[in-house]
Amino acid sequence: MSFRFLTAASFFLWVATVAEIAWAHAYPAVSLPGDGAILRESPREVRIQFTEGVEIEFSRIVVKNSSGENVGQGNLRRLAEDTLAVDLKPLRPGTYTIEWQVLSVDTHITDGVLRFTIAAGGK
Repeated sequence: MSFRFLTAASFFLWVATVAEIAWAHAYPAVSLPGDGAILRESPREVRIQFTEGVEIEFSRIVVKNSSGENVGQGNLRRLAEDTLAVDLKPLRPGTYTIEWQVLSVDTHITDGVLRFTIAAGGK
């Protein structure tokens, strides 16, 4: 075997390992409301389905209005191994952020922010 072959093989093995690790984390697969959604009325909850199972005890979803106030109510709920939800207070028109952080069953922590807007004239 040549050195060049070993170097190329090592590189591809490294890329495959890094790709597998990157995909092993829990990220939102589906969110309701969806990221960037413009709604006519206030949703009753925020629901996020992740790409793999999550540990609810070490996870959070916080929904904030444009002033930074938490508009969630009640505790975070598990709807399925990979799906979490939090109930919301009735919301006024405006832009809202969903700050999420989860511990996946593979022990990796991921976090991020999603956004949605309630259009003026909504409930």
